[in-house]
Amino acid sequence: MKVKNEEIYEAGFEDGYRAAAEKLGQIEPRNKAAFVIGVIIAGLFGICGMSYVLNDKVGAGCLWMFIFGPFLALMLAAYAFVSAGLGTLLVLPIWLLIVYAQAKSGASNL
Repeated sequence: MKVKNEEIYEAGFEDGYRAAAEKLGQIEPRNKAAFVIGVIIAGLFGICGMSYVLNDKVGAGCLWMFIFGPFLALMLAAYAFVSAGLGTLLVLPIWLLIVYAQAKSGASNL
C-alpha cells in the first residue's frame, strides 16, 4: 500500500509542480526558441521534428524527421502532381498547418 501511495504522490506532485510553476510564471508552457527554429527549419527545408529534438524529445523528433515528415511530404507532393498543379492551392495551407502544429507540439514543455 505504501508503494502505491508513493507512486500516486509522485505522479500528482509532478503535475501539480508544473501547473503551479506555470501559473506563477516560473516556466513557460512553450520553449519559444525551439518553436521558432522548428517552424523555420520545417517550413523552409522540410525537416520536421527539430523542435522536438531541441526540447529533449529525441525519440519523437527522430520519428518526425525520418518517418512522418517524409511520408507527409510525399503524400502532399503526390496530390499536387496528380491534380496537375491545382492541388498546390490546397497543399500549401495544409503543409503550413502541419508545420505549425508539429512545432507547437514539439516545443511544449507540458
